[in-house]
Amino acid sequence: MKKYVITNFGCQMNYADGERFSAIIEQIPNFSQTDKLEEADLLILNSCSVRQKAEDRILGLGRLMEKLKINNPELKIVLTGCMSRRNWAGKDSKSPLQQTQTQREEELKKVMPWVDYVLESKDFHKLPELLGYKIENRIDDYLSFKPNLSSTFQAYVPISVGCDHFCSYCIVPFARGIEICREASDIILEVKELVAKGYKDIVLVGQTVNRYINPELDIFGKGLRGNTRIEGLNKEMLTDLSKLPRDFLQLLQIIDAMEGDFWLSFMSSHPNYMSEQLIDFMAESKHIRPYLHFALQSGSDRILKRMNRRYSAEEFLKIGKYMKKKIKGLGLSTDIIVGFPGETQEDLEMTAKLMSKLEFDMAYISEYSPRKGTASALINDDVPQGLKKKWKRYLNDEILAKTALGNNQKMLGKVYKCLIEKNIKGDSNLARTGNYKEIMFKAKDKRIGEFIDLKVSSVTPWALKGKAIQ
Repeated sequence: MKKYVITNFGCQMNYADGERFSAIIEQIPNFSQTDKLEEADLLILNSCSVRQKAEDRILGLGRLMEKLKINNPELKIVLTGCMSRRNWAGKDSKSPLQQTQTQREEELKKVMPWVDYVLESKDFHKLPELLGYKIENRIDDYLSFKPNLSSTFQAYVPISVGCDHFCSYCIVPFARGIEICREASDIILEVKELVAKGYKDIVLVGQTVNRYINPELDIFGKGLRGNTRIEGLNKEMLTDLSKLPRDFLQLLQIIDAMEGDFWLSFMSSHPNYMSEQLIDFMAESKHIRPYLHFALQSGSDRILKRMNRRYSAEEFLKIGKYMKKKIKGLGLSTDIIVGFPGETQEDLEMTAKLMSKLEFDMAYISEYSPRKGTASALINDDVPQGLKKKWKRYLNDEILAKTALGNNQKMLGKVYKCLIEKNIKGDSNLARTGNYKEIMFKAKDKRIGEFIDLKVSSVTPWALKGKAIQ
């Protein structure tokens, strides 16, 4: 029996992809999964390019990979995910969009000579044949494989891959390609099966998840992305897949109408597709968690324009305020980039002011670094690294910590339905509230993946403590 390891780096999309990659590999006779690198005959590096640190982790594996190959000369290493489409050649080489996959693979192997195969995610179905195995009735769309789920209670369901937005700093359109939406009938069937199996936490994922439109209907590519509601939704629409949703809101409606005790959420959303109708439905839905990850990036219109974000700070603030007004107890997180080329202290203060107004619960603050192939890489990176770090600390310690603590203090003494995610040690457990707050509690014989009512007993900016309600 041969062993394989899939190592996922980065976001929820990568984890969802990795579960499908596992299903593809297990078409091969006599292959089973392990989590021990030293046992592996096949090692899959499912890479991420969204942030430089994720790429650096892969690039830093050289010595370990060489050691593994010395111990097992038959070991095959496959690079897939975002980095499989990346360009690692010198500054005078072609951009990723101008290169062939063969050219990209040659350049990647110069940087990572220990890699045997480079496969884009969409081409991962070709791996068995590359390894010398013929698969009957081969499926060419990796998203059509039923995933080998790593969790018994949480599942990530891809509804789209790629992005058409081309924000000036972002590598995703180059690393993932243009946006492709998955057929709604496949998504609905997958979610139905998860609910029937008792999954409690179902997350719809896509690079611009709320831009989804159903490719099964003859409207794709015609600019019809209004996120409008299905009027008169009935049980027939849940059983007859000819009654298909046209856009993201309608997809949410159909999933939310399913019977079962589960939470539904989605990420990552874009402000341009967050309609009031979508927000209204989130507020009244049965299953959608009161949580949203909503990427701001900057509170300065000047910087937002340079980032090609296609909205203003005022427009973002208006949407955010509407969400917080409509959705009770909303947990709101965001992404911020500090030190974008040309950013000044005044621009930073605009970001700080907007963060304070929306009172975020969490912000993932990154120091800008140029990514080869993106538009902003052509602009002089003129903000000193030390200043980027200083600005990051300021937003995190002076702004975010205060709003997060204030939000958590409002939860003191209240009881919340929570999902147990893991046992820490002994009778210490970690759960998460519907609005995505971590909460520690002590209790014996509590099963991971079950809902529990917890009363919040103490708070910090980043976590809660609670007591089980008997």
